Amino acid sequence: MTPERLLHIWQELGEQTPSPGGMHRRRLDTVSPVDIFACVFWPGRQPGLLVEGAGVFRPPGNRIPACRGVRTVHEVASVPSPRTVLRILLDDNALLEIFAVLSADLVQVITAESTTGAGLTRCIDRLCMWQILFDRIPAEGLSDERQRGLFGELAVMDSLLFEALSPFSAVTSWVGPDPANQDFIHAGTAIEVKTSLAKRHARVAISNEKQLDERPHKALFLAHLRIDESAALGLSLASMVSRVRARAEVDPAAARELDDRLTLAGYLDLHTSIYDRRNWLVTSMRFFRVEGTFPRLTEHNLPVGVGDIRYSIIADDLAQFEASAEHVSRQLEDHNV
Repeated sequence: MTPERLLHIWQELGEQTPSPGGMHRRRLDTVSPVDIFACVFWPGRQPGLLVEGAGVFRPPGNRIPACRGVRTVHEVASVPSPRTVLRILLDDNALLEIFAVLSADLVQVITAESTTGAGLTRCIDRLCMWQILFDRIPAEGLSDERQRGLFGELAVMDSLLFEALSPFSAVTSWVGPDPANQDFIHAGTAIEVKTSLAKRHARVAISNEKQLDERPHKALFLAHLRIDESAALGLSLASMVSRVRARAEVDPAAARELDDRLTLAGYLDLHTSIYDRRNWLVTSMRFFRVEGTFPRLTEHNLPVGVGDIRYSIIADDLAQFEASAEHVSRQLEDHNV
């Protein structure tokens, strides 16, 4: 089931005469142990999903996630036999396209389960993830700064992680979307990625006192990328995503993990036309070992009472700490499992 197909079904259902029963619905899958319907709820003509199955299933603490602009209703019917019902409907039509992505994702994860309980539980768990994403993803897509940051992380994954590790290890090492203090962590080696426009002074912004703290890791590297707009030679963010997807697709588990992590990072395919407007070329990719006298502020050297800090360092002043991509790759390979 694709977002485009759901949008089409909702449009068709919404063109029917309003139902006195409160909804029009169309079954989406006949194999899953959970019944799933695309619905239009009246009187507001709200698109949504109806998910139901035999038995009584309640979320932990009876907590139902509430996404921005999306309402979820959990009910347990007892006649003629116990049945759990989830109604997921859109309240803010400005979020229709993102809601279609959410709904298609729910259908996919529910139908992958083999029991009613697992399908309903998975649906609620997935809604909890989307609850966070709806607050994080603007309807118009990622900002320019977040696009550049994601482009840089994927460029490092493409040129370094996929070369040093298996596809699954390369993808699961990408922990930045979770989010974590560093962008990549694999078997004790961490990499923090920073991306700058080539025409600007190479000032690297550090967002907190843990980002360049090497103590939790066997090794910590700072990757600094300079990128330049280049319509002729560069790649768009959407093209970079396609590139890493192609490298991950040899392992279905890696491909699924990559799509989940792209979503957590705020990347949705529905914004492809926006992300294709600009191409970037990586003009340099440098790695620096964070250790010893590397200039940074951490919990270890902050004065008592100081926290929640932001500061910057100058990448051009870090030459004495520079490490080759080959050295970083060997560090990752040495700990490959």
